[in-house]
Amino acid sequence: MRVEEEIADYMRKELNNALIGVDIPRERRVLLIIKPEVLRKAVNALKSNYSDLRFITITVVDDGLNFEFLHHFNIGGVIATLKSLRAKEENVLESIADLIPAATFIEREIADLFGIKILDHETKNLILTRDWPEDKRPLRKPLMGPLPKQARPVAEALISTGCVAPISRMIERKRESAGLSKTPAFTFTEDEDLREFHGIVRDTSLSESVGFDWKRKKLRYR
Repeated sequence: MRVEEEIADYMRKELNNALIGVDIPRERRVLLIIKPEVLRKAVNALKSNYSDLRFITITVVDDGLNFEFLHHFNIGGVIATLKSLRAKEENVLESIADLIPAATFIEREIADLFGIKILDHETKNLILTRDWPEDKRPLRKPLMGPLPKQARPVAEALISTGCVAPISRMIERKRESAGLSKTPAFTFTEDEDLREFHGIVRDTSLSESVGFDWKRKKLRYR
């Protein structure tokens, strides 16, 4: 068995469902996609099983809606990367500096350049001055998604109600006072139909790609 496949099989056993996916794009590379809450567990698993484990660095990608964290390690010449994703609103990253002391400086750099809070790590400014504004981090983008401003209300209405022109509560009351149903006979006014529609939206990852918050029934950005 190739080393890349051996690493993937081992991490499947260690993380179970917390290992979301595995990709071996080419020889000597393996990408392990994990749930963010098991980052430390994943690092501990690698550390305990591979005596030749060497830390390389941490890469952060700000896509506007989320932070993508890539923790890179060398295992016998194979680059193993732990990939995790967190919503920017969370704005945190668990520290691994106590497990991998070499990660201390890159975690401080991440805190400086992206304004991300490193949990359980009292980071001090490494690059920026102490009086640098918290809201003006050099590599941090504003919270934003792929939709232009004029399209956002339409997307919110379509995903949340199945209709691009939802009926307001005031209009519902006026319709009821006139002896009409609260809403016209739209396709998705029935609960069962709306649930089916929402299932399709989730299955196609449309809500995820445009940044829709299911709890608030709104886009995460304005």
